[in-house]
Amino acid sequence: MKRTFLPAAILLTALSSFTASADEARILAFGDSNTWGWSPTSEGFPAGRFEDDTRWAGVLDNALPEATVIVDGMIGRRSDIDGRNDNGLVRKEDFNGAAALPAAIARNMPLDLVVIMLGTNDLQAGTERAPADIAQAVFKMAADVSQSAQTVFTHYPAPDVLVVGPAAMGDTSKTGLSGLFQAGEAASEQLSAAFTQEAARTGITFFDASKVTDTDGIDGVHFSASNHETLGKALAPVVLTLIND
Repeated sequence: MKRTFLPAAILLTALSSFTASADEARILAFGDSNTWGWSPTSEGFPAGRFEDDTRWAGVLDNALPEATVIVDGMIGRRSDIDGRNDNGLVRKEDFNGAAALPAAIARNMPLDLVVIMLGTNDLQAGTERAPADIAQAVFKMAADVSQSAQTVFTHYPAPDVLVVGPAAMGDTSKTGLSGLFQAGEAASEQLSAAFTQEAARTGITFFDASKVTDTDGIDGVHFSASNHETLGKALAPVVLTLIND
């Protein structure tokens, strides 16, 4: 069998590149359609997706050259409850974030940090969830991240976790999403206080997106490109502190 020998300079370059990559922090952004990157339209739906660099996780990734941000965003994802019904290939239980998170962590190990941003879809018509219930569910998910050490036969430790409280919804009356979300507008404004209280109770690191941005996409539910940029840049120093701690 013929053997190929690479020059030493090429081998050293490859080795240094591998080492740099191995040293990068790995961050999992786990959320709903605002993490997926739904681009709001006047029709409401069907959805289009912002480019990678436009979405908040992409903005965060670009702001942290020493880190890689992995996106696991899903349209309609809730905290610890199933979706309204099956949707094509997606079953209603697939919308349950608490059920999906352990496998997402296992797929992407090793991870240094998991960022969870959920709660808006828990306010859809028919769920009848109080802001305090939503906050408790999301922070329970965050607490469970600490149980992910050595998952699926690996030796990796559990990652740190950051909860990002969703920004309040805007005016949802302008599109076809109003029937699903309009009843939850007022409750969405109470999520900030509920998440803040749960963060204080649990001691889990929390960032309140409503303190830096609103939701000004035309449908009242999804971020505009400007909202994504603002949130991603605001998260960068917080995340940097966590991965360097």
